[in-house]
Amino acid sequence: MPWNDNSGSGGGGPWGSGGNNNNGQNPWGQRPQGGGGGGGGEQPPDLDEVVRQMQGSLRKFFGGKGGSNGSGSGGKGGGAFGIGLIAVLLIGAWFVTTGIYQVAPEQNGVVLRFGEYNRTTTPGLRFKLPTPIETVILPEVTTTQSMTIGTGPEGQMLTRDQNIVDIDFAVQWRVDSTGDGVRNYLFNVRNPEGTVRAVAESAMREVIGTSDLQFIITEGRGEVSQRTRDLVQATLDEYEAGIQILQINLQTAQPPESVIAAFRDVDVAEQDAERARLQATAHANSVIPAARGRAAQLTQAAQAYRDSVIAQAQGDADRFVAIYDEYAQAPEVTRRRMYLETMESVLGRSDLLVLDGDAGALPFLPLDRLGENRNRGDN
Repeated sequence: MPWNDNSGSGGGGPWGSGGNNNNGQNPWGQRPQGGGGGGGGEQPPDLDEVVRQMQGSLRKFFGGKGGSNGSGSGGKGGGAFGIGLIAVLLIGAWFVTTGIYQVAPEQNGVVLRFGEYNRTTTPGLRFKLPTPIETVILPEVTTTQSMTIGTGPEGQMLTRDQNIVDIDFAVQWRVDSTGDGVRNYLFNVRNPEGTVRAVAESAMREVIGTSDLQFIITEGRGEVSQRTRDLVQATLDEYEAGIQILQINLQTAQPPESVIAAFRDVDVAEQDAERARLQATAHANSVIPAARGRAAQLTQAAQAYRDSVIAQAQGDADRFVAIYDEYAQAPEVTRRRMYLETMESVLGRSDLLVLDGDAGALPFLPLDRLGENRNRGDN
């Protein structure tokens, strides 16, 4: 029969519970109740008998021989084999259920051996020694974490020029998966989010404390964010926190609400001053070139007059030198010629007619001017 029941014709089932072998008891060592059993009610099971019954059943199941009480060398060998097989199956199940683990694409596996760091594994199906020999931690290393700092009193910071500014900025970070970053993240930092928040706020206060208010709220926003990120990353690297700062965005940078109206007036005044300065610069750019042009024109005219006067004087001097040279060669002829030229220029404007010789000077009757004298007398 399929259960290898060798107990004879006692009619026992596969667990060896025949009436001849068990003294009328069921497989758990209990007699049936009711009828003519003469029993005094339900009796507690005998544990030794239960163990013997189970051993006998296992021997029958795996083809063992021997009586139901487990006596004989064949019974001992079959029982040992069955117990060993069960042990092997239990150990295999232990290894399978606790020794294989899956690392997701966004995770890294950190294996601990007896609670001490052993290795870091990459995504995929991985194996380890079964629990509790080795355990695994699966932190997410590609997920970007974000937090906002500055809401409330923590956002009011003192600038270098003794002003207060309201700052609101966002920090984006994730686990550093390079090198020992994951290990440091798990074992060097107790509260990663709180650490990032504290370090970022401290670094922002340091950067704000070394900058002026006007620079922070206008053109310096990008520089403030970059300087803060570098300072936060350097501090976390010094702590070996295993955290990578991706970006710090300065979302809000403005004076406190109580003084923002005054700052707006200051901004308006500065804009007016800038506009007046630009207008003055434009006027200067239009007037200065014209003045420079006139100055250059006057300078050129003066230089031309100077050159003409110098040239004329130089010509007169050269003519005098030439005349002197001629005079030095023939003084008498030169004196006479000069005398005649002078007399010609003087007497040329006179109405006298000068005759040479002993006749002397005779009046000259200008016949061509008689009409002119008559006209003047009529007037």
